[in-house]
Amino acid sequence: MTTQTPPATALRRLVDGPGPDTLRPRLLALLAEDSPAAAGAPGATPRARRYGHRLRRLAQALPPADELCRDPHALAALSECAAVTDPPFYMAVLSHYALCLGSIVALSPDPARLGARWDALSAGRSKGVFLVTEIGDGSSHLGVRTTAAFDPRTGGFVLGTPDAGAAKFSGVGATGVRQTAVVCARLRVAGTDRGVFSFVVDLSDEHGPAPGVEISSGLAVADLPLDYALVRFHGVRLAPDQWLSDGASLDAQGRFHDPLGTADARLSRTLGVGQALWATLPSAMAAMARESAVRALRHSAHRRAHGRLAPGAAVLSYRSQQHALLAGLAEAFALTCAGNTAREIWAESLAAPGRCAARERAGAGMTFSPWAAVDRPLAVLKAFAVRAAARVAAQCQHRCGLAGFLEPNRLSGYHGFAHAFDSAGGDSQLILLDAGRALAEEAGRRGGAAAVPREALPDAPHWWPALTRVHEHLLATGLHRALNERSGKGLEGLELWNPLLDAARELGEAYASRLAAESLARTLATVDDPALQAALRPLAALYGVAEARRLAGRLLTTGVLGAATVRALPAAMDELCDRLLPQLPLLEEAMGAPVGALPTPLGADDYAAALTASVNWPTERLS
Repeated sequence: MTTQTPPATALRRLVDGPGPDTLRPRLLALLAEDSPAAAGAPGATPRARRYGHRLRRLAQALPPADELCRDPHALAALSECAAVTDPPFYMAVLSHYALCLGSIVALSPDPARLGARWDALSAGRSKGVFLVTEIGDGSSHLGVRTTAAFDPRTGGFVLGTPDAGAAKFSGVGATGVRQTAVVCARLRVAGTDRGVFSFVVDLSDEHGPAPGVEISSGLAVADLPLDYALVRFHGVRLAPDQWLSDGASLDAQGRFHDPLGTADARLSRTLGVGQALWATLPSAMAAMARESAVRALRHSAHRRAHGRLAPGAAVLSYRSQQHALLAGLAEAFALTCAGNTAREIWAESLAAPGRCAARERAGAGMTFSPWAAVDRPLAVLKAFAVRAAARVAAQCQHRCGLAGFLEPNRLSGYHGFAHAFDSAGGDSQLILLDAGRALAEEAGRRGGAAAVPREALPDAPHWWPALTRVHEHLLATGLHRALNERSGKGLEGLELWNPLLDAARELGEAYASRLAAESLARTLATVDDPALQAALRPLAALYGVAEARRLAGRLLTTGVLGAATVRALPAAMDELCDRLLPQLPLLEEAMGAPVGALPTPLGADDYAAALTASVNWPTERLS
């Protein structure tokens, strides 16, 4: 006899995706504790000491660093738990694990060659950071100007910052703690540029910056508060093993060989560490979006309104509130499915290096940034994820009123991270521009798109995926045609593309919408439990209808939707909301954090009591 899995358990497994079942609860419990400030030097900020303490505790709870950096599902679980618990700390986790340790694991012939540096990083005794962005120019990743000059006398390198514009920016402002950086720098051999490589560099310890390293005073970023600063290098000497050579070589005579052959291929490989970030960031964004939507829905269900239409009615009884928050929950679920797809893409890439990413990388040259050339679908899913999470968190803030903006309720932190990460981790605008450019150039080699099924209704789960495919196809063929017309007039470069940039970005966004819609459809196809289908089918359909309303202008312009269909969308949302309201207990249980894991007033049965209990009430009068 087979035992039926409870719908909430099945949905939780669907949300979490593959991976160890016990890791998330352990990490949530560890991160939710108020970590005592570890002993540190007087120069270390309280945040730096607290985060350093957390990194050491995480290292004890996680798999070995070299295994973790090759495990998309474990790294995603870490990302989700850190993100919903403490968004700024999640930024530190990304820098430490995905980017710094990830670079070493991917690009070093043997991390153990780094000796004490590797040991300190993998144990969390040294905070890892990643230095690639330079402050002087736009698209600085395409024109890295920090240099690592080969010294034939020692076989090592000399790291230098040529001018103010080449200063690096990152979360490195806490100079009273041990920090080790992976620095992207242009390798020069006898004055010849040999491409951009990564180097492992000691930045600071408890006494301050390392010799030759200059770290500025702090720079504040309100949306994502960390200890940010600028970094400059002045003749910093590096040993040969601090070069993450990734198969390239230099002999004593300075003869250089790189099996990749071209500077662009080398840059793409050096920045390929972005795959780890893009593969796991969508899962973290989905966790933030789910938590935002679940807490806002609970708050609205318990909160009474005194409007004259229905005095004392729950805020969630209003259609406008249902449309906003249930659509937010639907978008969070779509984002969850996209996050699972991103992890699967990276897992396939790890299993067959170079093959899987290449399937959609053809033609994705480095025009606006390097990111789409590294891995187009992963980079685009990153752009989609941060924008979707920011939309959901912002809508939930707005719909919760004052409560949505109080920091103890967490929504402001979630929105701040997602909003700030539109530019971080690979600028989303540039990613979408490059994706759109490549898709337009490839359009002449692709077949036609299937039409939207005429029998499909907006409340059907397959309606939105079909629309996104047709919409992307029409935008791609239209931009391809415009490119051919303009290039036929002898235009090239900026003259060719400048009037078409908005169209390229819109095509990149349509591609992102299609990836997300298809991820959701694939997930839904795996569900055979009738009770779970009753909850997820209307949730998936609501996502499509809400997206169609949000993008109605574009869909009308391309002719994918007609005016009559657009006018019918609000009524379709009404019907889907009616079907979803009875399913909220199941959806909230499975999509929110476990009870007690993230204590916060928002979402409590009695919000006012929970908020007043969470603050201090001083009784002493000032003298």
